Amino acid sequence: MSEFMELPGRARAWIVAVWIAALILVAIHVPDLSSWKAEDVAAWFALSAIAAILEQFTVRMAHGPEAENYSLTDALWVPTLIFARPSVLTLAVAVGIAAGQLIRSWRWYKVAYNVAQFVVSITVAEVVFSFFHVSSSLSLMVWLAASIAMLAYFGLNELFISFVISLIDGESLPTLLVLPDGLNLLHAAGNLTIGLLAALVWSTGPVGIPLLIAPMVLVFLAYRGWLHAQREEEQAKERERMQTLYEAGRELSGPIDAGYDYKPFLMLVRRMLDASGVELVLLNDGAHIYNSEVGLMVHLPPEDHPPAAEELVSTRPGLTTFMASVGDAPTVSAILAVHRAIPLSSAEGSLVEALASQLKVRNENERLFNETMEQRSHLSDVIGNTSDGILVVSADGLVVSWNPAMEHITGVPRAMATGRGCDEVLGLHLEDDGPEDRVFVPLRFDEAGSHDVLLTRTDGSDRWIRYTSNPMPSREGGARSFVIVARDVTAELETEQLKSDFVATVSHELRSPLTPLKGFVRALRDGLIEETPEARHEYYEIMWRAVERLERLINDLLDVSRVEAGKLDLESKPFNVTELLDGCIRHIRSEFPDRVVDFVHPDDAVCVLADPFRVDQIVTNLLSNAFKYSTSGSTVQLVLSVDESRAVIAVHNEGDGIAPADQPFVFDRFFRTRTGLQREVGGAGLGLFICRRLVEAMGSQIELESIPGEGCTFTFWLPEATIEMDGARNARRPIETLT
Repeated sequence: MSEFMELPGRARAWIVAVWIAALILVAIHVPDLSSWKAEDVAAWFALSAIAAILEQFTVRMAHGPEAENYSLTDALWVPTLIFARPSVLTLAVAVGIAAGQLIRSWRWYKVAYNVAQFVVSITVAEVVFSFFHVSSSLSLMVWLAASIAMLAYFGLNELFISFVISLIDGESLPTLLVLPDGLNLLHAAGNLTIGLLAALVWSTGPVGIPLLIAPMVLVFLAYRGWLHAQREEEQAKERERMQTLYEAGRELSGPIDAGYDYKPFLMLVRRMLDASGVELVLLNDGAHIYNSEVGLMVHLPPEDHPPAAEELVSTRPGLTTFMASVGDAPTVSAILAVHRAIPLSSAEGSLVEALASQLKVRNENERLFNETMEQRSHLSDVIGNTSDGILVVSADGLVVSWNPAMEHITGVPRAMATGRGCDEVLGLHLEDDGPEDRVFVPLRFDEAGSHDVLLTRTDGSDRWIRYTSNPMPSREGGARSFVIVARDVTAELETEQLKSDFVATVSHELRSPLTPLKGFVRALRDGLIEETPEARHEYYEIMWRAVERLERLINDLLDVSRVEAGKLDLESKPFNVTELLDGCIRHIRSEFPDRVVDFVHPDDAVCVLADPFRVDQIVTNLLSNAFKYSTSGSTVQLVLSVDESRAVIAVHNEGDGIAPADQPFVFDRFFRTRTGLQREVGGAGLGLFICRRLVEAMGSQIELESIPGEGCTFTFWLPEATIEMDGARNARRPIETLT
């Protein structure tokens, strides 16, 4: 009962109506049973038995989940219609059909409906036959009346079956009536012919009944042959449809790119469904409308309130349109529409919906592909523009990826690095003891933590790099590859070394003047020195020079601190720089009395606009360095010249000079050269750094020219002051911190 209740309501109502009609017709014939004779009972029993047997041999025509069955049972009704009572025929139909289908274990409501529709149809045939008022003796008129009555029976029976199937499956009635037309005609003609032949045999006696077996077998085989041919044709169409569906799916699964042409796919769908046209509406960055005739037909720009995809599908007069949505409401991303004169069957509609699902998958893949490419491009930009070197090493130690920063750090192009062993490419070692004494170390990409190693670039220079390694796990477990991030820390390590050297140097420089100062103070305290004025003056002079040296060092440290903090003020005013330089020479001669300074300057006084105290500090520092780093007995030259509107000051000495490799760093904080005479001279490495910052703060630049073995020349310039500036300019401004 539950299966019957699951049928559509209209189908249940129709089935019940046919049942009631059949019961009424059977009830009409029941009173006639009292007038049956023995031959009527025998005829009824024989007809019922033969009908039940013939119902076991049927040809099945499927209509979706339902089916229509064809057999030779209907041939029995032709002789019965001519020779037997109507009640015998009606009750034989009811009992024989019911028994035959129950033997085949059909569902009860289907058996009941089949019996009912056969009863109604045969009753109509009886009415049509009786309309002709023919006798039971065979004649041409009898043949004609029986044929017309049975054709009415066949037609009404087919209508009953098709109508209930249309109610259950939801397909149109004309479609169901047209689909099996060949078999319907064959079935009607075959059964009518066998029935008329049976009527002829009936009239001559039972001797001729075996003659019916051969025609019946031939007709049944004809039914099966027709159905087999029909199935082969449908299977061929289905194979072609599946092949087209496969080609359409393969077309959709092709390479993903933004300019994909949907026209080949739409043409395949059109061919598969024998449609007049196929459209695709894509809602992506506006609306793109494609059709099977021209491909991309319309591109609508994005709107604030875009229309629904269904509204963009065209309407074509005289054609039905089937639309399948791509995506779930309310996020429908596309519509696949098929225009055809004949409506699509449920199977064809399912195919279109399957294609729409494939379109959805493609759209989702395209979205994910675009996101992946965007993320990949972003990641590539990050890796390509980072200052840290990044390389990927496979589990067997081969370089897989090599970013531009690694090219800059190592000097090895990516094309030369990828595919080679990482140790072969990098050539890492720990100490720089020369090419012959180097101890190479492998890249420890499978160890956590950071590692500092020396790397020899392709240009021969050595750089310290610090690298860390992180494994990229595989799905099976373990590391699939390793990501190594490397950074050039040469400058950082050198700065740390310079700081260490600076601390040691400053400690030494502070201790150097303190040692004699402490010794002489203790001697004075303990009365261990001579009491003569000459001796005391000599001791005081030594102590004074120690204090001055200590003061200069402390002032340098304070100046560095003020420069870095931006708190060192400059007092710019016009002054005679010639006189200032002459004073610097006199002061420096007191420290180096046995040295000679050649002062070259114009005859006329030169006035500049600057801070005289800081200019004195700069020149004194340059002269002191010139004496310290020149050979004994050589002359230091101080040159003052005028170039356009500025005064140019240059200090030149004769000595070892500065190596070209060290020249870019001489103005750096804490830097001291390590070759030649420079090793013997003390200092904290702050003098030239302070000079450069002071010169730059006054709007000038300081330059170095040095040829190894010929000495050095330091040059800077100051703006020349005009007469109108005398006493008029006296401005103070803070020094700018340059990093």
